[in-house]
Amino acid sequence: MTKSEEICKKLGNLYFFKELVKSNLIYITDEKQEKELADVLMRVDNYILIIQIKEKTTPASNSIEKWMNNKVYKVAKNQIKVSAQEIIKKINFKEEDNSDILDNIDKCSIIPIIIFDIGKEIIEYQRCYESQSANLKINIFNIKDFENMCNCLISPMEMIRYLNERIAYSNNSFLMCNDERKIIIGKNITEDAMLNFYIGKYELDYSKENIDKLAIFNNYLTLFEKHCITNKEQYKIFIKFLSGLYCKEIYCLIDRLDMIIQKGFSKQMYWNSYIISNDHNLLFISITKENYNLEFINFISNVFMYNFKLNKVLSIISYSIDEKNYELDFAMCEYDFTNEDLYKEAILEGFADVWKNKKEETI
Repeated sequence: MTKSEEICKKLGNLYFFKELVKSNLIYITDEKQEKELADVLMRVDNYILIIQIKEKTTPASNSIEKWMNNKVYKVAKNQIKVSAQEIIKKINFKEEDNSDILDNIDKCSIIPIIIFDIGKEIIEYQRCYESQSANLKINIFNIKDFENMCNCLISPMEMIRYLNERIAYSNNSFLMCNDERKIIIGKNITEDAMLNFYIGKYELDYSKENIDKLAIFNNYLTLFEKHCITNKEQYKIFIKFLSGLYCKEIYCLIDRLDMIIQKGFSKQMYWNSYIISNDHNLLFISITKENYNLEFINFISNVFMYNFKLNKVLSIISYSIDEKNYELDFAMCEYDFTNEDLYKEAILEGFADVWKNKKEETI
């Protein structure tokens, strides 16, 4: 197994990364030549991580510093700059399964990462490089530090935010966060120190209960392909959509899923709970199996969008099969302007009353 394959496997074990991580990135140039874009591409919401990997295989007697200067700070840096330039073009991948990772590339931010593996050797290294010519800020990781970041932060969007802030952290030996509620002070000594500062800054609660919620979220995401009721052929849209959630949002999502599952067992029609967060809007619906109707789900979803002036919502629907078993379905709904009068009338009839004065549901 190559290093890139190994990293892909490890990333794939972090809940839904397996859907968003690509390797074997051979593409065909206009001159019909085959070239490799990078070692790994990873898609998280509208962020694309370009990962270049360097592994030291020469004898230990060779200078680590010399190897780092050549393979990491020079070769890998130049490779990742070329990959970043190529990625904004319409690349023709040799493997068609890779093409979807570059959907809507014009709306994406590129985050380049260099990972190096020097085995058991210990070395102080440059954690970032800023390329003025390519307008890139490149994160550099020892593979052990990279794995530590993944295992520590878990959520893809937390990693994205950390990577963006890590550049600034790396350039300062003294770390400080000061807002109206708290002051956090740290010293940049190790990757652990920067991670702990980040976790404190955003008040991330990685209790066992919340880690279990992230694992449960992973299990729910495996249902997407089978239970996508509006666009079965493009179920990855759901995964890309939810990859943009931060930890706190995932905790809220799981709590609301638990609620509609219990409502389903009680045979209750319920659409009170929702999450509105940037562009990630979710509506949670409990419905009885007997009254399950796609038109009604679409109707309630559109009333919700009309009420909150939204253009799109992911509706998650729960219904019980029997006393012990339930199903979850997923519907990505875009606002239907043609029936706006119908939704106005529904508001007057009280369909939106359950959402009144519920600011706590907006994150």
